[in-house]
Amino acid sequence: MNWYRQVHSLQIDVTSHCNARCGACIRNISGGETRPNLKLSHFDLDLWKRIASEDTKGWWIRQLTLNGNWGDSMMHPDLVEMLKYWTEHHPETFISIATNGSMRGPKFWADLAKVLRNSSQHVVQFAIDGMEDTHHLYRRRTIFSKIIENVKSFTDADGVAHIIMTMFEHNKHQINEVKELARELGAVQFNARQSHTDHMEIIDTNENYDIKAYYPTYKAEHREIPADIQHYFEENDKPFSDIRDGHIFVNLNNEFENAQEFKLETKCPWKNEGDVQIDPWGVVWPCCHISLFGGPDTNSSRKQNFKEGDEDLIVEGQKENNLYNDSLQNILNNDWFNVRVDNAVDDASWKICRKNCGVCN
Repeated sequence: MNWYRQVHSLQIDVTSHCNARCGACIRNISGGETRPNLKLSHFDLDLWKRIASEDTKGWWIRQLTLNGNWGDSMMHPDLVEMLKYWTEHHPETFISIATNGSMRGPKFWADLAKVLRNSSQHVVQFAIDGMEDTHHLYRRRTIFSKIIENVKSFTDADGVAHIIMTMFEHNKHQINEVKELARELGAVQFNARQSHTDHMEIIDTNENYDIKAYYPTYKAEHREIPADIQHYFEENDKPFSDIRDGHIFVNLNNEFENAQEFKLETKCPWKNEGDVQIDPWGVVWPCCHISLFGGPDTNSSRKQNFKEGDEDLIVEGQKENNLYNDSLQNILNNDWFNVRVDNAVDDASWKICRKNCGVCN
């Protein structure tokens, strides 16, 4: 099945701007200055409207995810208008947004909740990485008190919120506190997740310190809560607690339902989920790993991660998959997606796919 016929879920980064300097983010250098080759842009409003009303007209879009590979979507000046327009043309879509939540003000978050209620389902995932004394160590240049105010404004306006906590050695003792904070703020789910980076060094002006990840041990096949974090779960929460792939999930409102699961069809998990990535500059990618800044960005790294002849894949993708030059349907029907990417996945010939998604022969 080609990409066009398979896709029903879009992950879009609507901006490359961000107010934070998180330690492991690809947009900055060691938690410091923004990468000099990162073009700061907001997704074009007219292009967004074209995608919603023309490119995907009559197309069932199961999920729209505004994620933060290049920036935080809340930095886009037209975000509420964009989502209002999307729900008018795709009321069937489940909208999921990830944010650090430390920008704008209460009115914006209440307005956002009002618009999102027009979708079939929605959730905004707020990153709270500890309490006030630890949150800022990784989620740098964000303001804890502002996040708390914004989450409360969002949930008071009937917005559906999840609280996501990345576990580190410096905040692992606060998992239960953040979980209780999530409940107080009206969130429906709390997720304490592993960091995808074992160790990071923060280097920014006068700041220089290390951050180490925390990886709790557990027996995945039995869904057992390990002894070292057992005390984080009170008796009345156990029916709503789970550990999957190193993530601790606590459903604070068991009426919340997750999006529908789909059957796997190929070796590529993104294609199996009917998902593609669109970057802030209007380029369509098969995933966040195979994208501008998402994977190797040097000639030597590209040679190691892609098979011979595919070293210029990212450069070619920027030209062939540009929504300013072609429709989403035509891009997903092109040879870049359906020949070059599919063949490489079938052959497991790209190291970047083997490393990030476990693609194998």
